[in-house]
Amino acid sequence: MIVTLIPGSGVGPQVCGVVRAAVEKLGADVQWDEHNELEPAVESAKRTGRVLKGKWEATVQAGRLPPSVAFRKALGIHTIVRHVVNLPGLPARAQGVDIRIFREASEDIYAGFEHRSADGVFETVKVTTRAACERIHREAFIWASQHGRKRVTTVHKANILKKADGMFLAVGREVAADFPTLRHDDVIVDALCMQLVRWPQSFDVLVAGNLFGDIVSDVAAGMAGGVTVACGVAYGPGVKVFESPHGTRVGVVGPDGANPFPMLGLTVDLLRDAGQIEAAGRLRAACITLLQAGMHPSDMGGTARCSDVCTALLAAL
Repeated sequence: MIVTLIPGSGVGPQVCGVVRAAVEKLGADVQWDEHNELEPAVESAKRTGRVLKGKWEATVQAGRLPPSVAFRKALGIHTIVRHVVNLPGLPARAQGVDIRIFREASEDIYAGFEHRSADGVFETVKVTTRAACERIHREAFIWASQHGRKRVTTVHKANILKKADGMFLAVGREVAADFPTLRHDDVIVDALCMQLVRWPQSFDVLVAGNLFGDIVSDVAAGMAGGVTVACGVAYGPGVKVFESPHGTRVGVVGPDGANPFPMLGLTVDLLRDAGQIEAAGRLRAACITLLQAGMHPSDMGGTARCSDVCTALLAAL
């Protein structure tokens, strides 16, 4: 299996080194096609169909999309799914969290339509189409029905955005009618953020637009263990992108201070998706062994270096 590998910037090359070593130790069927520039990475992703991606750091530049957003647009990414769940041995503000978040990724304000209407006045267009609203809801309901989930919640701001989010909510209710065995409800996004901080265990499957899904995913992950459980899989026509949000600058954590667990967790998902179940299970078990032994990098409040984690991981495998 050939996989496009995008280390990204910041700590990306550090953690990808751990992933390479772990996959080699596992003897998994993975060949890497590594790129770190936008256009070659897009072409590779279209060829391979599977991508393991770190975060590209980007300064704000007028008139230009961040490279990760441009990458998604070039691949036609329409859905990002995050599984926010506690891991044994991972410090967290809340336990018992197991939320699947479906984020519509093709439109909303991420469509990039902005213009200046007058001096000192800019307008940003929020794009919402019925087709995208139905697609993301149907994906969430199908997944929930196939995986024994009980409840799907639509996230919105229809009390203010009466037309755009009003349609998002209405379409969610229409799709819900096709799945009578599942409970469907809805929640206003600001109320949801408060409830996630207080009772994250009370939610099951969330469906949201692009902006709200981005925010809500990070709130939920912050309660369940931070960046280690903040990773997601992005879906587009013929491609799946296993993407880590971990982009800390080396200057912040030091030359050997990166946390490789987020990228390792994505590698577990990648192997499982490719049908390499035994390798995926071994890698996940080894990661949990390390976490339970207290091998926590600095962003978990520990002192373990990236190289320490790599050495221990290979020994555990």
